[in-house]
Amino acid sequence: MSDKSKTQYTNRLSLHITEAMSNRLDQIALMRDEAKAEIVRAALRAYLDDQEDLLGSRKHFTKMFQRRVDYLERLLAITLWLNVQTLQILYERVRKEPYDLGDFLADAIGSGIETEDGIHTLVERASQRKTKPPAK
Repeated sequence: MSDKSKTQYTNRLSLHITEAMSNRLDQIALMRDEAKAEIVRAALRAYLDDQEDLLGSRKHFTKMFQRRVDYLERLLAITLWLNVQTLQILYERVRKEPYDLGDFLADAIGSGIETEDGIHTLVERASQRKTKPPAK
């Protein structure tokens, strides 16, 4: 009787291996109580997943994900810098006095650190206060 939950393998691959490789494969199969074919398939899967140039491999996914994260990080840095510069210009126009961009950034970071706990508390309160559906 065949187990329907097993993967149906439709392609066959034949290869020649050395005596030493065959002995090692036999030992691993015996230790794991698995068929040699399953061990070879697992090794082939691991090898294919490690190939970054193969579309769909883990390494390809990891590399593409890292590129995306790097791109978003650069984009965020540019956006933050433009926002800081814009705020500095607005601040200078409102106050009608020059304000060094480095000082402005240091003050903004300091203020952010001082208000971090307060903001965190507000976010926690808002997340705990879930809206209930209206009563009928």
